[in-house]
Amino acid sequence: MVNEKFSTSPLPEFGGTLEQYYLELLDFNGLLGAIFYPREGTDKSFDLWVMNGSWTKLFSVESVLRVERPLGFWKNGELFLESSDQELVLFDPSIQELRNLGIYAYQETMHITTYVESLVPLNGRSEHEECIIRRPAGGETN
Repeated sequence: MVNEKFSTSPLPEFGGTLEQYYLELLDFNGLLGAIFYPREGTDKSFDLWVMNGSWTKLFSVESVLRVERPLGFWKNGELFLESSDQELVLFDPSIQELRNLGIYAYQETMHITTYVESLVPLNGRSEHEECIIRRPAGGETN
C-alpha cells in the first residue's frame, strides 16, 4: 500500500487579504490552481496562481465586466465564469474575449466539476463480471 504524506502550504502572496478577496481552488492542467478575485465591485479581475513545488503566478485577467466569479478551466486554458446575469460564459485569456454559452442557472448555483478517467480501481479492488451479484427486479431471489 502507498504511504501518503500530507503537508500544509502557505497561500501565494497575491497582494491582498482573504477579507478583500475570494479564493477558488481548482485544477489547472493537473496542477493545483488558486484564483483570487475581489469581493467588492462590478469590475472583476482575476489572478491565477499554480502550485508546482512553489506558487507561480501564471496570468492576470484585468477588468472583466459582467462577471461574478470564476468556475474552472477548460482543456485549452479558457476560463469558465458565471456572469452577473447568471449565464455560463467562457473567457479566452489569450485574446481577452468572453463568449456567451447560453446556459443559465440561479445565482451562485453553477459549478464546474473536473472528471479524470482512471484505470485505478476504487478501494483497491476491481469488479469482474463474475463477482457482481445480480437480482431480478422486485427483490425475487433464486
